[in-house]
Amino acid sequence: MKLSKIALSIIPFALLTQANATEHNLQVAGEVSLFSPPQIMMRPAIAQSSLVQNKKLSRAAINAPPQAITPVCPTLATGNQYTLSGASAGDVICYHFEITQRSKTTALLFGQTGTSNIDLSIIKHNADNTFTALGQSTNTGTDDEVVVTLTEPGHYYWYMEVAESDGSAFNVGASVTTQLDSYEFNDTVATATQLSAGQNLIQGNMDSLNDIDLYQFTAVNGQNLALRFLDSSSDEYIFEIYNGGWVPLSANAIHPISGLQPNQVITLRVRANTALPVNSANQYTLSVQSVVASFSSHRVSGEANVNRIPYSSHNDPYLTTQAYRNLNWALTINDSTGAPIENAKAKLVRLTTDGTEDYTATSNASGQISSSISLGTCSPNRHGLEHTEYSFGYRNTWRSDVEVGAWRIEIETNLDADNNGTMDTIGIGGDNVPWVFLGHICDQDLISSVKS
Repeated sequence: MKLSKIALSIIPFALLTQANATEHNLQVAGEVSLFSPPQIMMRPAIAQSSLVQNKKLSRAAINAPPQAITPVCPTLATGNQYTLSGASAGDVICYHFEITQRSKTTALLFGQTGTSNIDLSIIKHNADNTFTALGQSTNTGTDDEVVVTLTEPGHYYWYMEVAESDGSAFNVGASVTTQLDSYEFNDTVATATQLSAGQNLIQGNMDSLNDIDLYQFTAVNGQNLALRFLDSSSDEYIFEIYNGGWVPLSANAIHPISGLQPNQVITLRVRANTALPVNSANQYTLSVQSVVASFSSHRVSGEANVNRIPYSSHNDPYLTTQAYRNLNWALTINDSTGAPIENAKAKLVRLTTDGTEDYTATSNASGQISSSISLGTCSPNRHGLEHTEYSFGYRNTWRSDVEVGAWRIEIETNLDADNNGTMDTIGIGGDNVPWVFLGHICDQDLISSVKS
């Protein structure tokens, strides 16, 4: 799947936010009269830091009750749809609502008709009686206004500024959900979760029918990617990529992405399937991975001081790798451009007389893996192998007991090998040479030492 750079980089905001009272489960609550806020709370400028709020809060802060304040505007309930009319250009309108537990709030202004252009903000009333603007929506004309923000326990306001109005009716409301996954709040491009340059594996959920999870990945090297979305075949989620518009991608399949330019950004979206009920306890898994194209600088060896057993001292096989207690292995994992990949995994599989054992390691920021394996208990299956060593002018004869085993290295490329869910791998060991023989030296006895 090839994607163009321009199409992936520019996403109209209107495609990402829509106000819909039905999807937000707002209950019709009738008409309310207009209320203008006092001068003390004239809307402050939105601080960029307020758009993405700190999630690493203490348990006490998350569960803290709202501070006691006196609202400066009439209180309305969240979850309701209220109707207003009679506004004039230049009016400022305000209503208060309270949040009692950490949640995501979607404030809505919708149903504008006639000559109307009204902007919407969410403002927080701080404990020291100051005010902080958390977000603003300023679409043109009668387009719906939507502000989504993470709200801690406290006091908040719908804050509406009327640019144009002929007095026609419009609606306001707020939907609040508390079933948040660890990637909230990421419902807009401005707050999309920025994925790491390495391999990414994400678990999330849908907390409501109107929840949207947005993710962005920067292909720093213009490397090939593999996308995979797993939903346990529940069909609760819709997975999409932006390519001049939202393009759906099938779940439970691998989608290769190629033709990217260096530093090209791809934007991904997960949203609820509105044809099914939402179960916030269910999770999806999103994998955004660089395709592993090669590896380099590989090394698998025992200790540096191993007294190696030559092939001449025994029949097959040749013990390519020999070790006493530890097996050291290292390599570098590379993407399709030859650049190293961070957080990529490789697996060394060791074959012994008891079966196989897997050892998995993860690459660092330089794409490098360097690991050591304790070989554990040695169970020799070759006894009394005699061999000669020359050292410091002496001819030394040794007798060794060895457990003959083998190893191989497997690295998943992140591509489907045969389109049936079998992951393609590269590494050391394959169809022609499936294993590299390993001699785990259990015991070595010096039989004789003669000056040569």
